[in-house]
Amino acid sequence: MKKYQILVLLTAVVGIVSAQEKLMTKSGNVNFISETPIETIQAENHQVASILYKKEKKILFSVPLRAFKFEKALMEEHFNEKYVHSDKFPSAKFVGSIETDINFDKPGKYKEVGIKGTMYFHGEEKELNVKGEFDVKDSKNIEASSIFKLLLSDYNIKIPSIVRKQISESVDVAINLKYE
Repeated sequence: MKKYQILVLLTAVVGIVSAQEKLMTKSGNVNFISETPIETIQAENHQVASILYKKEKKILFSVPLRAFKFEKALMEEHFNEKYVHSDKFPSAKFVGSIETDINFDKPGKYKEVGIKGTMYFHGEEKELNVKGEFDVKDSKNIEASSIFKLLLSDYNIKIPSIVRKQISESVDVAINLKYE
């Protein structure tokens, strides 16, 4: 009986320690913009889920593609049906590691943080090296942000020649995450 109680106590302690090392959000924000001289296409998504493993310096996020909202309903329809095929590929995911030394238990702003990982999007995967910023409010309240470019051709997204002048070959992506 005593061995069982020790095992239960040990399991609880390990669970508490692990929970303190992992922060999550389910309401992160991703915006993207595609600009050409003819048209600007913007979309916003507030349903980004992300986990930050502080000790391991790992970061993961998942973006449901149908949650992107556009200014025009037709743009949203074309995005989902003609370009990202969100029925077949419902989300984009990133799994990466933080390459810059950060103390997630010490408040402060950490700029130009190197993040290296793999983006899974539209059935393709591509290694990414981006810069981000972490604002550590305290050990349980951390904000992260990054701005980077994605080339549509890297993810096998085809732009029909009839609209090639209206849709950029690359999109600027901005991500903002508030972990708790």
